Amino acid sequence: MDRNSIIGFVLIGVILIGWLYFQNKNAPPPKPEDKKQTEEQVKKDSVKTTAVDTVKKTTTTDTSKVNQPVSEKYGMLFGKFEKGEDKIIIVETDKFYAEFSTKGGALIKYEVKGFKTWDGYPVQLLQLEKGGQLNLLFNSTEGKLIDTRDLYFNSDYKPWERVDVKGNSDYKLKFEMPIDSNGAKITKIFTIRNDSYMFGVEINLDNSSKFISNFEYQLVWENSLKLTEYRSDSEGSHANAFAESGGELEVLDVTSKDEPLKSDLNGQTSWVSSRTMYFTVFLISEGRKADGSYLTGTYSDLPNNGFVKDYSIALKMAIKNDKSEKNKFNIYLGPVDYEILKSYNMDLQSTMRFSLDFLVRPIAQYAILPFFLFLHSFISNWGIVIIIFSIVMKIVLTPFTRYQMKSMKKMGELQPKMTAMREKYKDDPQKQQQMLMKLYKEEKINPAGGCLPMLLQLPILYALFGVFSSTIELRQAYFGLWIHDLAVPDVILQLPFKIPLFGVDYLSGLALLMGITMFIQQKMTVKDPKQMAMVYIMPIMLTFLFTTLPAGLNLYYFMFNLLSIIEQYFVQKKGKKEAEDKVEVVTQPKPNFKYKGKK
Repeated sequence: MDRNSIIGFVLIGVILIGWLYFQNKNAPPPKPEDKKQTEEQVKKDSVKTTAVDTVKKTTTTDTSKVNQPVSEKYGMLFGKFEKGEDKIIIVETDKFYAEFSTKGGALIKYEVKGFKTWDGYPVQLLQLEKGGQLNLLFNSTEGKLIDTRDLYFNSDYKPWERVDVKGNSDYKLKFEMPIDSNGAKITKIFTIRNDSYMFGVEINLDNSSKFISNFEYQLVWENSLKLTEYRSDSEGSHANAFAESGGELEVLDVTSKDEPLKSDLNGQTSWVSSRTMYFTVFLISEGRKADGSYLTGTYSDLPNNGFVKDYSIALKMAIKNDKSEKNKFNIYLGPVDYEILKSYNMDLQSTMRFSLDFLVRPIAQYAILPFFLFLHSFISNWGIVIIIFSIVMKIVLTPFTRYQMKSMKKMGELQPKMTAMREKYKDDPQKQQQMLMKLYKEEKINPAGGCLPMLLQLPILYALFGVFSSTIELRQAYFGLWIHDLAVPDVILQLPFKIPLFGVDYLSGLALLMGITMFIQQKMTVKDPKQMAMVYIMPIMLTFLFTTLPAGLNLYYFMFNLLSIIEQYFVQKKGKKEAEDKVEVVTQPKPNFKYKGKK
């Protein structure tokens, strides 16, 4: 096997390993009839560890008393708030529908307008069975761990009152918990703004030294957002928790049910966040930065090779003024939309993570996404945007593909010489390699030149995978025919069995078209009989590997291959014509001149 073949097989191996890695993250989807069972399993069997659970282990609270009456659990100061009137108020804006409750003075329901779940229901981001969010966590002066989620606040709205926030107006919602008659109290004020996924929360603590022992509290979001997509494993692969602390991004990614993770950071912190595949929540400290962050994560298996990750995030706030402490926060709760996140100028878009992030992020963030969004500003169909992007990429890479064609053509022409050289030095592999390298140098051929366009495309393919599988703009984007969602595989046939090695039990239409175009392209290119097996094996393998990938990525690769076939056809046709013209000139008979002189 010559050096070119060895390099080619090594590169093919690298590509296959990379795509197998992606395939493992995109296992075949569960059957629709198992959806109900999956949801019930999440509710019943998942073992969760939140920031609250972890903090409990470090407090003086006697954990053996967890099941005792609340008056014992919360002490005299807070036991009286265990019972109260659970009043709910509805607040609706152009962007979301929300419900707040006096229990916890918390957000208990949040529907994002303009989005549907995979099965057509409104996207509701809170896990309703887990209780409200945006709670306070602290140690009381009685040595009790206080989680305001379980306690009742006072508010003057009527039960099930409805408030519509329109235009440029906003609405303030106030909850109070009077600790004693001497002015010690907790106040939470929500400020709801129209036409934004961001709303404000103000926390006021009056005479806090009367009820908080260590001059610190946490603002906590205790659970991950609710799953919204058909495949839990796809959402799980994008689920992370983050903290922006000291100008650095802390990323928490739990990958095993046997290894719950936590991150306890001190120092100036701008925000904490957790996300699923397409939706995210940020707790952002406004004005003064937070004094640290607390993140925890757990992992739970689900049926049909699914899994779910659950994160708890918290901002730690030191109390500077025990007489009257006021802290303001902004809460972003909505889609992972690059343009929206970037518009806040707080580097929120850094939570859009990609595989090989250090290499792929610049390509995705500064090239692909801006170009896609620019095209989409006047082209509504994302499929057409991807096709245009394929054409642009083909034009950009044309000089390299031409170089590839020339290199492969020269390699084909040198095959007789290379075969003779291998035969001559078959007993001396080192000498054989030296002579082959000398031949390459004399003929000015780079043995790896044929692989250059493929290597240049790999970072682009990784970036496209990240963009297509986690960018909200492509979620449920219809293209045409059978392609109803460019962000998920386009299934055209469900198989009654799983294909060995690849673990898929369905076929993707675009992956099949991609495989066919790859076969045609290699058939036109590869002339070496020793490499003909790869002409058949590679397209088949990559077809099954690409079956699990987003339809948008397969559409791009199919179009790129199709354009390459067209280019190659005309290049070969032109080369054949030039060769025929050359042969015709060489074989043209010489003119028969007769000498006409004097006799």
